[in-house]
Amino acid sequence: MSIQDTVGVYDQAEFADNPEARCSIVLILDVSGSMGGLKMQTVNQALVKFGEIIKEDSVTALRADVAIIEFDHDARVVQDFTNGTDFEPPTLSVKGGTNYSKAVNLALDITEARKQSYRDGGIAYYRSLAYFLSDGYPEHDDASELSKAADRLKAAEESRGIAFFCFGIGSPDLPVDMSALNELAPRAAIELTNMEQLEGSIQWLSRSVAAVSQSQPGEAIRLPEPDYLDF
Repeated sequence: MSIQDTVGVYDQAEFADNPEARCSIVLILDVSGSMGGLKMQTVNQALVKFGEIIKEDSVTALRADVAIIEFDHDARVVQDFTNGTDFEPPTLSVKGGTNYSKAVNLALDITEARKQSYRDGGIAYYRSLAYFLSDGYPEHDDASELSKAADRLKAAEESRGIAFFCFGIGSPDLPVDMSALNELAPRAAIELTNMEQLEGSIQWLSRSVAAVSQSQPGEAIRLPEPDYLDF
């Protein structure tokens, strides 16, 4: 699905049925070839658990809007924004190389479009949350495009339009190169070294969504401690 398919076509009837304030969440997930095997298996398992946690609390389920972008040398919306009550994660599979800028720009585009739909529907909303995961260097990226994406992301963070959490997944015998991730992310990227930390980081995101959803829009929020690093 392209951004042209998304902008302006959200069904406003959904807001009549559910007028709760919304927290938009976008998961931006690397599906390049190096993510194959246990990494992708863990991501898919964690997405299922993410949905289960979101649905455990009725308020969180009504207020969460979840989208998923997969990226390799290109970027695609594989799950457009879906209310937590209806969220069913796709099963991701690996292919291709790695490009960060296309994924980041697409994520910012769809979150901005979603917020416009909230405004059009008279719906209050929270700061968006973004979870970015990669295990590799963006060899398919152009340096200037990557820099522009980083600048755009920084501006979105500084204007409190989005809270962007960036993770690199490696292993004790093959650490991830964190340099490109730290050049991209407006806050320090977090290195994950095993599958337990990977799964825990996505569960942390779901608990963060719950914390946001229990607050009022515009209220200062303390997110859960990042206990996934204890594994």
